[in-house]
Amino acid sequence: MSEFKYACPVCGQHLKCDSSQSGSIMECPTCFQQITVPQSPSSDEQKFILTGTKVSQKKYFLPVNEGGVIAPEQKSPVAAIIIVIAVLAAVGAGIFFFARQYPHGKGPKLAPVAATVNALAWQSGDIGDVGAAGSVTQADGVFTISGSGADTWHRADGFYFVFQPLNGDGSLSAEVLNLQNTDEWAKGGVMIRESTNVNSAFMLASLRADGQSQSIWRNATGAEAAASALVGGAGFPKWVKIERSGNNFSAYFKMKAEDDWTQLGTAQTVSMSPNVRIGLFVCAHKAGTLSEARFDQVALEASQNGNTASSPAQTNLLPPDNSNLWTLNVGAVGIPTMPVGGKVHGKNFTAQRVTVNEDGLTIRTADYPPEAGVSIYLRPNPVESLFGKTVVYETNTPGAPLVNLRWKDAQGKEVKQPLSGGYALRIEFGQPSGDHLPGKIYLCAPDDAKSYVVGEFKAKIKNPKQTQ
Repeated sequence: MSEFKYACPVCGQHLKCDSSQSGSIMECPTCFQQITVPQSPSSDEQKFILTGTKVSQKKYFLPVNEGGVIAPEQKSPVAAIIIVIAVLAAVGAGIFFFARQYPHGKGPKLAPVAATVNALAWQSGDIGDVGAAGSVTQADGVFTISGSGADTWHRADGFYFVFQPLNGDGSLSAEVLNLQNTDEWAKGGVMIRESTNVNSAFMLASLRADGQSQSIWRNATGAEAAASALVGGAGFPKWVKIERSGNNFSAYFKMKAEDDWTQLGTAQTVSMSPNVRIGLFVCAHKAGTLSEARFDQVALEASQNGNTASSPAQTNLLPPDNSNLWTLNVGAVGIPTMPVGGKVHGKNFTAQRVTVNEDGLTIRTADYPPEAGVSIYLRPNPVESLFGKTVVYETNTPGAPLVNLRWKDAQGKEVKQPLSGGYALRIEFGQPSGDHLPGKIYLCAPDDAKSYVVGEFKAKIKNPKQTQ
């Protein structure tokens, strides 16, 4: 039996155990979270700190307190969890697991070079002119992704992408459980891509609907794509992996979790900046038709030495249209576990700037005027009065604060649509961590476009004189 270290997924506490305890449930001595111990490293030389898996809790639904403008926060671990996870993201822990256990294997090891990954930054959206909007859901560690698009080939691509920003070297592996056969060349797998532009440089490891595996790459922006030979037999599940070391990229596949990784073709030199996107993709190879794939055991790796604080990567990608999130009865639903974003005046957006001051809360894109966003004038006095509080307004609550929907028109000028009532709003503020205030929001507006803003945020606490 060999001893190894792993991290608590909630508070980041490093724990020690031996290989005989892999898969068992332990309690973190710091935050008392129940944790499933990860599988022990395949080598006695542990280059990365593994992360345990939080034992699932009952889904947290959000009751609406009748007539309450500011209600005391209920005794719940949600706010604390948000804070400590945000701290983990700032530290750059190095390895993040989005699966029930780490896949076994003796694949290539990453060199301990500096790299950072944002653990809360899963984003998703269609790349290119796909003809049918894709989507993604996640349950019990399994990603179910539907994607259309003509292909990832030639000089421009069309597919659905679920990704995180990655700064530096890293790898992503996944077990592909199945893929809907919409075309002989329908494919799904893992990809590292420089940007969300249709002609971006990239490299991927894919599985076709017939189970054959292949690597595809575009070694510079706008270049013609190339591919390795097809290998492997029919059937699912199979595993795929993509790995970056500088500008050297390698793709792998294997039949079973316990198998060694088999390289797809040869390593390729692909010119990319340090800041890239790494994630899962699905392409139906038929624009206007959706192919569905399911991914399990998704494991994202980066160096444990990567302790440079990371910031969300700037991207022009807009999230998919989730109009089903709009409801004026927010008490009947739970706030989705996703980075805050939504749709304002028909424009989908992922928030890049969230601030709170003595005027209230502002959530918007990074540019100014903002492409899309919202300002909620709660007028707290002082800002500290929001700490640990829940703000609730139903459509008929008297004295509702002013809400400004914000977007940029075709001429690049800011437009604001003020709402003095008729909306449904719930904001759960946590306790501050440094100069940031974490929280969760569900806002749905009664405008014709059915604007909404939902998800989790970490707001910068600002001086009231500073602009938002």
